[in-house]
Amino acid sequence: MKFGSILDLFRQDNWSNELADRIGEMLELGRDMFTYTAGVVVEGKEDTDPQTLLYDRDKRINHLERKIRRRIVSHLSMTNQGADIPSALIFTNVVKDGERIGDYIKNMHEVRAMMPESPDWDLYRKWLGPSTETIQGMFTTTHGAFQESDAELAGKVIKQAKNEGREHERLIREVTTSDLATPDAVCLVLVLRFFKRMVAHMSNIASTVVMPVDMIDFYDEPEK
Repeated sequence: MKFGSILDLFRQDNWSNELADRIGEMLELGRDMFTYTAGVVVEGKEDTDPQTLLYDRDKRINHLERKIRRRIVSHLSMTNQGADIPSALIFTNVVKDGERIGDYIKNMHEVRAMMPESPDWDLYRKWLGPSTETIQGMFTTTHGAFQESDAELAGKVIKQAKNEGREHERLIREVTTSDLATPDAVCLVLVLRFFKRMVAHMSNIASTVVMPVDMIDFYDEPEK
């Protein structure tokens, strides 16, 4: 069986568009969570309302994940159309990625409690600021790529994720050989690791637009 991309699948059925809207909401919630958390961890803003601005949004992401999975199972049980199976595989993968992004943002928020009592915010902005800005933009690009089945935007996300991942690794190595205080070094490395995982999950989502279903998450691994 030759699998097509999600762009091909969206042309064939309507139920995919319904689920794409819900995944779009997951990405919007993740973007808002990231904006709030980056403000707290990178910019030194007051952690005013983490329950509403972070944890309640994450609960909504989890609710959407369960709702999408129930919708997939319900749809497949009520139809005999084999063409819907690739769509179901795509959405099963994508909701996992959307949910994991929310988890990494929560992990990032927890780093604030590990920081020194009076952090040097110029230091954190220096090491984390450029990546924070890039990731913020990637949420919007990933959302557009998936919901519009835009191959050009998807390619941009995948390229940015690769570049960011390499940059995060470079910065981590630089931190580990620096003379930074241990608490600052540990916090910076943790956040950079969470950054790397977030962009990897965005890349996975974008790969569904341009790769066949059987190659999702493996777009950068050569076939033997």
